[in-house]
Amino acid sequence: MVINIKTATTKKDKGKCFSIRQNVFVKEQNISEKIEFDDENVDATYFIAQYKNIFVGTARYRLTDYGIKLERFAVLKSYRNLGVGKKLVLYILNSIKDEKLIYLHAQESVIDFYSKLGFKRIGSQFFEAEIPHQKMIYNRRHR
Repeated sequence: MVINIKTATTKKDKGKCFSIRQNVFVKEQNISEKIEFDDENVDATYFIAQYKNIFVGTARYRLTDYGIKLERFAVLKSYRNLGVGKKLVLYILNSIKDEKLIYLHAQESVIDFYSKLGFKRIGSQFFEAEIPHQKMIYNRRHR
């Protein structure tokens, strides 16, 4: 199975990212658009995953005071469990060079997924958009 990942640099590519996020976060998980679409206030690098010429997944990362935060991982429901999410995570990790810290806020349902990719829980569980989350830090030695 060939899953292609690329940096979304054009307006069209970013539009595809937003469409996927709209489907996954707003429609499927009932997260408010006001919370989900903060992109005009955020300087981020966006990624898009393609499978059989269909845009099926997206993610972004941004620089924070704490380090590099991976965010907004979304894969369309009918394309989950095909390796799209894993490929997105690995592609992004490989594109980040020598940053002090890489972390994310994982929804409770995907903590095990990120653990297998080298992320470690830190701190207590908390809520974002009324969904339980866990802060996780990437262990570079996992690579």
